[in-house]
Order: sequence, then structure tokens, then C-alpha cells
Amino acid sequence: MSEVIAILPQPSAVPPDEVLRRIQGPGPRYTSYPTADRFGDRFGEPELKSALWARHVASETVCTPLSVYVHIPFCESLCYYCACNKVITRHHERAAPYLEALDREVALVVEQLGACRSVSQLHLGGGSPTFLTDAELTGLMAILRLNFHFTPEAELSIEVDPRTVDAKRLAHLRELGFNRLSLGIQDFDPDVQKAVHREQPFELVRDLMASARALGFMSTNVDLIYGLPRQTPESFHRTIGQVATLRPDRIALYAYAHLPARFKPQRRITGADLPE
Repeated sequence: MSEVIAILPQPSAVPPDEVLRRIQGPGPRYTSYPTADRFGDRFGEPELKSALWARHVASETVCTPLSVYVHIPFCESLCYYCACNKVITRHHERAAPYLEALDREVALVVEQLGACRSVSQLHLGGGSPTFLTDAELTGLMAILRLNFHFTPEAELSIEVDPRTVDAKRLAHLRELGFNRLSLGIQDFDPDVQKAVHREQPFELVRDLMASARALGFMSTNVDLIYGLPRQTPESFHRTIGQVATLRPDRIALYAYAHLPARFKPQRRITGADLPE
């Protein structure tokens, strides 16, 4: 996934209120590419094949490395705030047919790409990619390495649910070539975690971050969300303080959008619990 880096003037040059005014407007998430507003009925299978073939023709002159995103939709438990494309299940055998379909999808895509299959960025997102077993992750990476050529400096990133991994699993991810992690934290406050049905203690994340550094992951990102139920400025300030002690390489901060009419899981969130 390509990173979006915001370059802002030095604090002394622009008053804080002016900075907030500039960035407070709504916008598509950086994790969605193309951004959600670019999807529509006008772009279907013929258009996709045409775009891939155009890249194939252009690559005969210049082979520009690809950025590849692989979606793993499965989660064992439901986070009430979530608006992602997901499948909630404890039946891990459901992953097998999905991975088989993914294998066929990769083959269809690379057939159109031709010889230029260099990849400089890979991101596994979800859902929870760590829903997959170690063997399934190994098989998935084998499929990708068979069909694509990863550049020597390629960034291989995976989203991790801290509740589904330990130091041993992180070591396996490192062996598979992953060098970047994204940990879903959202908030460390116990009351907020209960309200959104995602309970994970600070100590769990702290120990995973330490293991990731010891294993040589070059970058660790943490996700946070503001505007969650039972969240207060004081409680979120405490979460920020705890995150600061972890010293992540990157923080993705999202605003919670309460749209229960569109996203059924959010109907379990009581409106009275939302911050003003």
C-alpha cells in the first residue's frame, strides 16, 4: 500500500486553530485505493482487463513495480464499530475455499499482466489476516511469490489482531518475509473496549510490540479511533499517553462514523454512549 504523508508548516508558522480548520474536512481513507468514490458500475471486468492489458503493453518499455492488496475478510468476533467487508465466524475451515478462489483470481490477473510482475509493496488486510493458520499464510505467500517477483526492498505489511497472535506467530510472519505490522488498538480504555466488543489489555500490545522489534520488523503501525462510545477527551488522552510509551513508527487515527442504518453491527452501539 502506498503511504500518504501530510506535510504541514511548522507549528510556529500556522496557529493550531488554522491547522485544525484545514484538516477537519471529511475525506476518503488512505487505506482505500482507489478511493471509495472512484468505484462504480462503469468499471467492470472489460475495463479491468483493458487497464491490465494497457499496463502490459507499457511494461515492454518500462516495468513499474506494483502495489498489491490482498483482502482476508474473516474475523472470529465482531467489533461493533466496524464498517469493513468481513465475515464473522469461528469456523476456520471456511478460509480454505476462499484461498482457493484467491489462487484462481491471482492467476487471472497475472495472465493479463504479462512478464512485468514486480511488486514493491504488499499489504494483507481484512477482516483479520491472522485469522488464517500459519500453514494457510505460508500457502498464500507461496502463491504470491510464484506469480509475482518481489523487489529486494519490497515492503510486506500485514494487519494483525493482537488477540490472535503471540511472539511465535510473529516470528512465523517474519520468516514469511513480512517486515511491517499494523496493530488494531482503537482504544485502551476498558469501558470503551467493552462498548465496542473488542477487549485487549495494554500489556498484550506492549509485549507484541517488543517482540516485533526483537524480530526485526522495520515498521509498526497502530490504529486508533476517536469518537467511540463511552470515550471522553480524558480517557482518550490516557490512551494516547499509553501509545506514546510504545513508540510506534506510525499512527493511523480515524474518526468513528456512526451509520447504523448502513452498517448493521453499529446498531449494537447505544447512541447515548457516543461522545458529543
